[in-house]
Amino acid sequence: MSLAEALMQERVWTDRYRYEAAMCSEQARLAGAIITVATATSGLVGEIARAREQIQESLKGEKRGVAVQSDEFFSRLDSLEKRFDCLLKVVTKIESRLDAIEKQSTAPSAADTEDKKEAEADDDDDVNLFGSDSEEDEEALKQKADRVAAYAAKKGKKPTLIAKSMIILDVKPWDDETDMVELEKRVRTVATDGLLWGASKLVAVGYGIKKLQISCVVEDDKVGTDFLEETITAFEDFVQSVDIAAFNKL
Repeated sequence: MSLAEALMQERVWTDRYRYEAAMCSEQARLAGAIITVATATSGLVGEIARAREQIQESLKGEKRGVAVQSDEFFSRLDSLEKRFDCLLKVVTKIESRLDAIEKQSTAPSAADTEDKKEAEADDDDDVNLFGSDSEEDEEALKQKADRVAAYAAKKGKKPTLIAKSMIILDVKPWDDETDMVELEKRVRTVATDGLLWGASKLVAVGYGIKKLQISCVVEDDKVGTDFLEETITAFEDFVQSVDIAAFNKL
């Protein structure tokens, strides 16, 4: 066997250097990717650490703010409690004063006690241990009659209210030639018990005619509007008609 044939039959890897070079380049590429990933991972780890530190600092600040707010809350609560205590004291004082006023109002007055004593003394005087029943009845009836008479006399002395009214009359003449001064004089000549004339004035009606408007105060039980109208219209030479312009109770 020749050398050439032997070499052809021998298994020899002639392109080994190419494969090794490719393997080295692949390993270098993988090593670079791993470094990049490690760098990125370290950056993320640093950011996470910084974020944790910031969160811890913010929590500490919140705790401080909560502590300050709690101090303000408790101080306000103390001031409210003090004010509440003051109000309680004032309320107790007012209640004590009201109790004292109620006791004074419910306590019997000196006049009432004296009246009771006088009544008891009268009752004692009225008791006659040795008298007869008929005499006691007569004396009681007499005393009762005296008291009724005294009460009636006392009631009769009180002034009674008199119902009065103010009336305004419109007295109209026949024409513009009527003497209004004389007409007013005639009206004021009407006099009776319970009638009092007041102010008057002339009011224009039209076409030169004026009416007399006069007021008066009357006692309702003694003087009525019918009496006034009939009495004034009796002056036929001066008066055409009489109207009630106003009627007010006093």
